[in-house]
Amino acid sequence: MFFPKADYGSFTGKKDIEIQEDLKRRYGKNSFCFPSSRREKAFLAWVSKIKEWESQKEVEVSYDSPEKKKYEDRENGNMINIFDFSTGILGKKKIKENFSFKSFEVELSADNWEVKDYEKNSPLYRRYTKSETRIGKTDDITRHAREITKERDSYFAKAKFIYNWVIENIAYKGEEERKGVIKVFREKSGNTEEISLLLVVLLRAVGIPARLVSGAWGEDGKRQTFHSWVEFYIEDVGWVPVDCVKKMFGELDNERVIFSKGENILLKNAPEHSDIFDIKYKRALYMQPDVFYVDSEEEGFFVTRKSKYLLIKDPGKW
Repeated sequence: MFFPKADYGSFTGKKDIEIQEDLKRRYGKNSFCFPSSRREKAFLAWVSKIKEWESQKEVEVSYDSPEKKKYEDRENGNMINIFDFSTGILGKKKIKENFSFKSFEVELSADNWEVKDYEKNSPLYRRYTKSETRIGKTDDITRHAREITKERDSYFAKAKFIYNWVIENIAYKGEEERKGVIKVFREKSGNTEEISLLLVVLLRAVGIPARLVSGAWGEDGKRQTFHSWVEFYIEDVGWVPVDCVKKMFGELDNERVIFSKGENILLKNAPEHSDIFDIKYKRALYMQPDVFYVDSEEEGFFVTRKSKYLLIKDPGKW
């Protein structure tokens, strides 16, 4: 994560809408700037700390900047660090995260796991079967999930059939625009994150606990590319990995890094809502690996494109 130096002079005297168009041409369609009415005074960054999971062991992590606060996301088990750049907000900022870990392949196989029913009053079951913000179980999706699994007896068989339906009917498209689960279900296409979220919703619709996993490819010497997949839970077995884009069910390669698990992750000290930073009810849909928020009343624009962030001073007052 870094903040490249801005070419302030080229923005001087231009209106907000003109600056926005300039930024899009330079940094891509996902760039944006705060309008003059949204000045900034507080700049916080939430970073999900890379930690140990079942397939990710012996983790060592360090940062080149001290965090202001750290806490555990108790609903999902993630560890979150908060960095504060509010002092001296304008100028170049950088968070460098150094990490190492051992990654293991996962392989689970069974013709038909006949296990006991779920403990439906358990915190795990309630957490990962509920309909929630931005991944709601609509009547259409619930009806469809129940229809295609009605002749399957075990939870494992239901999960496998839903997975097969997704990979056969939902086309992968590497588009950056977020459609939402309902639109992906109707249009039959989406990116890796949205296909994974649709799978989560379909599994939950038939009473199978499921959650999103956000991460990236972790191969040595290769550029980091964000990726998402899914885990569903079976009693007496545990969490079972599923990757619809890579067509992996019950198995996982060891060439990826996990940033976070679960959805609608709590961001302590965050605002209630921020449309620009996709914060709703103090929560981020996922962490890959960071979420930023810039509060109100200071002179500045904030521009983002993938993992690059640019903050420039109000050109009218430079």
